[in-house]
Amino acid sequence: MMETKTVANERIKLLANLTNTAAAAFLSAGVIGPGLAFFYGVMPAGTHLVAILTGGIVCISFSAGIHLVGRAVLGRIQE
Repeated sequence: MMETKTVANERIKLLANLTNTAAAAFLSAGVIGPGLAFFYGVMPAGTHLVAILTGGIVCISFSAGIHLVGRAVLGRIQE
């Protein structure tokens, strides 16, 4: 059974939304959470700022990559 363009487009939008939500989760878990923990002083003793910044940069990069995948998925929408 063939699906209509509308159904296909909605499925594409749902997949793009999933990838964007995953990107936001990586940003929250890898950047915002550790940043706030460091700011409020609840990091374990001996945690270096360089480790937090490096992890943050990796998570921002990964988050941006996942977001770009979602944008590419949206490019498959049919007119």
